[in-house]
Amino acid sequence: MIGWLQRRWNEVCDRTIGSDEFWDLAVDHRTAYGALLPLIHRHVKGTTLDLGAGRLAWRAAIRSRASSYFATDAFPTHPDLDFVSDAQGLLPVPDSTFDSIFCCSVLEHMPQPWTALPELLRVLKPGGVLILSVPFLYYLHGQPHDYFRFTRYGVEKLARDAGFEIVELSAAGGLAHATLQAGSMLTTSLLYSPGFPLAARSASWLLTAIARLLDSTDRGQVFAQSINAVLRRPA
Repeated sequence: MIGWLQRRWNEVCDRTIGSDEFWDLAVDHRTAYGALLPLIHRHVKGTTLDLGAGRLAWRAAIRSRASSYFATDAFPTHPDLDFVSDAQGLLPVPDSTFDSIFCCSVLEHMPQPWTALPELLRVLKPGGVLILSVPFLYYLHGQPHDYFRFTRYGVEKLARDAGFEIVELSAAGGLAHATLQAGSMLTTSLLYSPGFPLAARSASWLLTAIARLLDSTDRGQVFAQSINAVLRRPA
């Protein structure tokens, strides 16, 4: 059952990723989009790198704010990647290249994520910003390359050790979000049909609304699903 669910879920994501529909199909999709889109609107500008871009889920959102968009991943995940490179080493770009960098759900897949942030600092222009999102309570994904989960304190330490200033640091989701994510993956896998996604989207909307209601009692966000940060290279 779990094997079928993973295969079916991946099929649905492959079909919809890069479209608005993709963000409506699961609790964690809705949560990530709701948390990160405002950060993109406030902080993305100029020449922007989508690091760990994968299959370019965030391309449209980033392009709406950036004057130039570049995408990279450690693997050749999409034909539109500008280059394939791992930020744990040297990115093939000069110092102070980017005005902003977007990095969502990437550090947990790096065996040595603490080596990546100094490299991102290097390729940012002085005063440039890094939008970073990492999981805390989250299911196993991208296996076997799934190594870490992060607390807000871990993100803060990694950022400061690399030389970043912390502009914003927040959490998204909660225990109910993490629990109901499994339900939304199952309902979407069962209900999704190309050309008629309404049933799957409605189920996802309902589960997300329930998760938000239940998690509203966790004011300290002890059970956050993800940690989101805006980090700045000192001017």
